[in-house]
Amino acid sequence: MARPRSVRRRTSQADVARAAGVSPGIVSSVINNKSYGSIRVSEATRLRVLAAVEELGYVPNLAARSMAGGTNRIIGVFTYESVFPMGAQNFYHEFLVGIEDAADAAEHNLLLVTGARRDDRRSLFPAGVNGLRLADGGLLLGATEDTDEVRRLAREGYPFVFVGERHYPDLEPSYTAADYVSGTADVVARVHAAGHRRIALLNTHHDPVPGRVAGFELGRERLGLSAEACPVVRCHRDESFGPERMDAVVADLLERGVTAVVAQGGSVVEPLWDAIGRRGLHVPRDLSLIGLEGNEREVHGLRLTDLQVPRREMGRTAVRLLLTLVTDPDAGPLQERLACGFREGDTLAAPVR
Repeated sequence: MARPRSVRRRTSQADVARAAGVSPGIVSSVINNKSYGSIRVSEATRLRVLAAVEELGYVPNLAARSMAGGTNRIIGVFTYESVFPMGAQNFYHEFLVGIEDAADAAEHNLLLVTGARRDDRRSLFPAGVNGLRLADGGLLLGATEDTDEVRRLAREGYPFVFVGERHYPDLEPSYTAADYVSGTADVVARVHAAGHRRIALLNTHHDPVPGRVAGFELGRERLGLSAEACPVVRCHRDESFGPERMDAVVADLLERGVTAVVAQGGSVVEPLWDAIGRRGLHVPRDLSLIGLEGNEREVHGLRLTDLQVPRREMGRTAVRLLLTLVTDPDAGPLQERLACGFREGDTLAAPVR
């Protein structure tokens, strides 16, 4: 399917004013959310202007764009998820460190946009216009994106790159991503090499791109292991990770003869560990536990054996791809997957049963 072409001609405030049947001063007042002198804008007029803005795909540029090359040398970062506090254990911390490193090396400033809301959710267009408009292009983080807003960015020809893999039926966006498929398949191979033949994936949440599930299935296929011996066990977040639920999960795993559990999400690790303990069992002596989230962490004094996700390098790569798109808007879509590693820990051991 052909990629939708971006709109290249920049719509002006005068175009919006003509479409809405108002003066350019009223358009400026609505877009900037300010009153200028005697200009007063009714709610009906404001909505008419915003409708014209959306229909024409107007992207206001409030900066003079007087710097070399006609850019502001600003990289926008929009997060659909909460990123503060950004402690070292926060999932987004390493992405942002990599983004800052690359932006600094490229002598660009960063504009972080997090709080604008529309219909009780974070929005790129909270007032009907692109919240990243001061930046030359934007990096998008988070798994709860509004697909209509993403399509609108593409229609407006605004350069953007996802941190994380994305695909849509009518649009192929630029992204940098971890190669979860190959990385998870390698985890399965490592667990198998430790002597395990009954390995389960605890499927804890929906991925925008289900690379970890696909990688687990690929890994067991390469090793000639059956779905019965190596099942995908569903335990989604909406079912809660409370003691009763986790006790049932552990009972099911033991009944299947599982000796190693690969946890898709990090939030299930401690509840699962506690449930194992309630049965008088221990990690990794009785049940090995391996993570796929990629956060270096300790649980009950043991270092979790884990997939190593190159989040800092993903942030750097996202900046590089975005600057390419800013320079050459027709270069996209630019898509790069980065190899994952394997973090040795204390929670993988040879099976004893």
